Amino acid sequence: MATYTTNGGIKKIATGDESGTWGTSTNTNFDILDRLTNGVGAITLTGTTHTLTTTDGTLSDGMFKVLVLGGSPSGTNTITVAPNDAQKLYFIKNGSGQDAVISQGSGANVTVGNGDSAIVYCDGAGASAAVADISSDFGALKASNNLSDLASAVTALTNLGLTATAAEINYNDITTLGTVQASKTVTANSSGNVNWPDNEKAQFGDGSDLQIYHDSSTSNSFIDEQGTGNLIIRGTQLQLKNSSGGDMADFTANGAAQLYYSAVAKLATTSTGVDITGTAVTDGVTVDGTLDIEEVFELVSTGTSTTGTVTFNIVSQGIQYYTANQTANRTINFTNVNSSLAIGQSVTGAVLMTQGSTAYYLNAYQVDGSTITPKWSGGSAPTEGNASGIDSYSFTIIKTADATFTVLASQTQFA
Repeated sequence: MATYTTNGGIKKIATGDESGTWGTSTNTNFDILDRLTNGVGAITLTGTTHTLTTTDGTLSDGMFKVLVLGGSPSGTNTITVAPNDAQKLYFIKNGSGQDAVISQGSGANVTVGNGDSAIVYCDGAGASAAVADISSDFGALKASNNLSDLASAVTALTNLGLTATAAEINYNDITTLGTVQASKTVTANSSGNVNWPDNEKAQFGDGSDLQIYHDSSTSNSFIDEQGTGNLIIRGTQLQLKNSSGGDMADFTANGAAQLYYSAVAKLATTSTGVDITGTAVTDGVTVDGTLDIEEVFELVSTGTSTTGTVTFNIVSQGIQYYTANQTANRTINFTNVNSSLAIGQSVTGAVLMTQGSTAYYLNAYQVDGSTITPKWSGGSAPTEGNASGIDSYSFTIIKTADATFTVLASQTQFA
């Protein structure tokens, strides 16, 4: 009865066996020997596992001396050498696109990186079989060419005439030209551009005081001064433009500054002050000097109410005009006075009351809800309105102390 060699699976034909077929078995044995000594096998890997089998008496992938790994594995591929009691010596070239782990039993494994080559020895120790990379001991053979010294990376760099460390040289191990990467050298792409990805900052100053970056969470771009000083932009002619190139602001050294609305200049500084094109809308104006006004337009609030308290907000109106005939005497309350006026300031407002055949008048007066007695033009307060006309009341409120006011009032008939 035939038996087989332990490591190669070569058939050992017993005396008197295979009468008439001995030649076939012998030729198969020669082919196996050819694989064991010089055979190069292309091993196609898929998924993450592969079994490299040596089958007794049959040509099989495990018999090749040189293994060229290819295919399309989905990740690191573990190649199990079977059977686990056969000693093997493989020359492996890995071009599969993934790392390959060579294993035979529960002992040590060898990883052949993608693009690398190795000589591995499988000890065939059964369930506890181990794999060793014997080519890892061949570094001394390369030292003489001054390109590497596996015992000392420092010596290898010195042999090449380099003063940089391996870690410093690895800063150049970038994956994408022109894109900033952590702990890597900054490079430009083929167009000479450097890209800072979202949230990557160009930082200046020992304390990262000035930062330029794009924030992906807000979709905003920032020039951010984080230090204790000022952000200063210098130039003889500074311009701010929108994304289409339209003017937004223009600043000239020792000259005018202009602000634009829809690329049209609206505010410009001059040697004597400012020039505004269009209408200026402001919540308040403080003039420290002579006020020269060509035209003044006061806001008139109209209403039809004929009863109740007249609320006059000195901040939002100057004249209150009631167009409907009044039907009762009324109270007027001036609001936002104490909070708006400084001591020594005054404000003037007017109330126009339309009267029918029966006239009514303002007979009670308040400032911020507190009753006050005005001082009337002519020396006495009115006791009635004027029928079939418009009564115009004028009030000038002077703040003399906190929540303390002098009110000057007058009533004029218009018919």
